[in-house]
Amino acid sequence: MSSIEPRQRVVTIVVNPRSGRGRAGRLLPRVVAALDEAMPDAVVRVIRTRDYADARERTVGVVASAAPPAPGSQPDVLVMMGGDGMASLGLNACAGSHVQLGIIPAGTGDDFARGVGIPRRPLAAAAAIAAGRTRRIDLTLARGAIAGGGDRRYIGSVVSSGYDARVNYRVNHARLNLGSASYASVVLSEIAHLVPLDYRLVVDGTVREEPAVLVAIGNAGYIGGGVHICPDADPADGLLDVTLIKPVSRMTLVRLFPQLYRGDFVHHPAIERFRAREVVLDGDGLIPMADGEELGQAPLRLTCEPGVLEVLVGDGA
Repeated sequence: MSSIEPRQRVVTIVVNPRSGRGRAGRLLPRVVAALDEAMPDAVVRVIRTRDYADARERTVGVVASAAPPAPGSQPDVLVMMGGDGMASLGLNACAGSHVQLGIIPAGTGDDFARGVGIPRRPLAAAAAIAAGRTRRIDLTLARGAIAGGGDRRYIGSVVSSGYDARVNYRVNHARLNLGSASYASVVLSEIAHLVPLDYRLVVDGTVREEPAVLVAIGNAGYIGGGVHICPDADPADGLLDVTLIKPVSRMTLVRLFPQLYRGDFVHHPAIERFRAREVVLDGDGLIPMADGEELGQAPLRLTCEPGVLEVLVGDGA
């Protein structure tokens, strides 16, 4: 009886060469060389994207065309090289599939990579992909009127909706995006326009109607290039972490701001945190954002989908 030879593994890098103000394009040859050297039994191929729509189409196509691993073979890998927008495309394509997701952080925020334990340095991330250490994680599933069409999207890091979302929106539309530095600058300038929003939430079936500066619903916990808005978030615990900041003065928010990067802001009496399996997010004047991109229109139903993604991570994850 003849044996079936294991199929050669395919590692596909989908890259936005303009990510990180061109950093991704400059680093691409070194990343490809590192993967070629460290994974001699795999076929490493590169897809350069023209724009976000092209990246989405090509990413979905890679996963759809990937053959299931045969006995004795390792699964194919989709590697997204760029920022959080590219990571979001990758996790949406790979969720629920047999394709593993790798991330080469080369954007201005890289919050998903930070939150799930992927090395922040691109060559270190490439080494982690080659090493093959995986982690099965949850994702947040948003259902409703999703930006760009459709009625559902997976989120890896955080859904922002209030003051934090306004900051994210302004940074995205700024003429020059310097990542965490731009985020910090806009955070301070937006304080002048601080107005609490009227939220209508349904948390695991319980209705909550109250004003708040923001409600952040996290899976991996980071926004804005390192702001640890949900500091206890565990992307593999089957739960969403919710951070709610009650109405505060502008000066209180200024004092809280440096603590956001350390996560110790949670001890302030205006902060409420809780966990849930499902949150219906609604309210007046909300601008829902997720993984650095516009998410859609409220109301949105957000649920934790346990273990739907296998991601390649570093040793310290």
